Amino acid sequence: MSLYKGVIDPKPSNPREMFVGWADAPAVDRRFLLGALPLGLAGAGGAAWLIANELDDPGAGAWLTGATHEITGTLITDPYPMIRIIDQTTPGGVRTVLIVAQGKCTSALQLNDQRGSQVTARGVLIQRKQRQMLEVPPFLDDWLMPAKMELAAAVVSPPVKSLGTSRLAGAIMDSKCFFGVMRPGRGKTHKACASLCIRGGVPPSFWVRTKDGAESVLLMTSADGGPMPMDILPLVADPVEAEGEIVRVGDLLQFRANTSAYARI
Repeated sequence: MSLYKGVIDPKPSNPREMFVGWADAPAVDRRFLLGALPLGLAGAGGAAWLIANELDDPGAGAWLTGATHEITGTLITDPYPMIRIIDQTTPGGVRTVLIVAQGKCTSALQLNDQRGSQVTARGVLIQRKQRQMLEVPPFLDDWLMPAKMELAAAVVSPPVKSLGTSRLAGAIMDSKCFFGVMRPGRGKTHKACASLCIRGGVPPSFWVRTKDGAESVLLMTSADGGPMPMDILPLVADPVEAEGEIVRVGDLLQFRANTSAYARI
């Protein structure tokens, strides 16, 4: 027995306090848990509240998956798929609705043969404040049908007005997630997702916030007004600045600048 002296006490002074997995917890452990558990839960809840309170507001984006929406207007494919519809609640009475596919394969939509046509499209509405897009099933033909009505000339040919050149600072986001599919849909944590969406044909947006907290979202294009090239992908979700031309096309603002104009800040 002397071999175990100091290692194992063959006769514990209080055997009731020994921990046994299948037996009731010792009284001292129960008292500790009853006191520590509420404090631990309160501490975890407080820490979660503090962390959440420091995060940016994800914004007023919404992904309205509970219903199928139908819109009728003129199909435009350059620089990105979109449909211009009559909407008397917007200036000029016309609204531009971007078109994206379910998932990340918007480039799979074969729309060039129908550009300029008057169509009716069905899908799920995504919106952030005044900006809207329609998410459509890319491999079903019946989501897009010829329209059964004639549309006004303003819907067919949007007015284009240059607002001058400006240097803006902000972040490059994919429009789909930023408009409401992901909350939040911006920042470093969203870089990989945003890059995949833009690579798959989702229009990139330049999110700019002024010093007083006001935000503006501009559709990004190349300097000549075409789709943004894929060499912009390394800069997605990073703080950047660029000098480019701001152009109003109907109710949309475009920021026209080549990739070389963008620089991290």
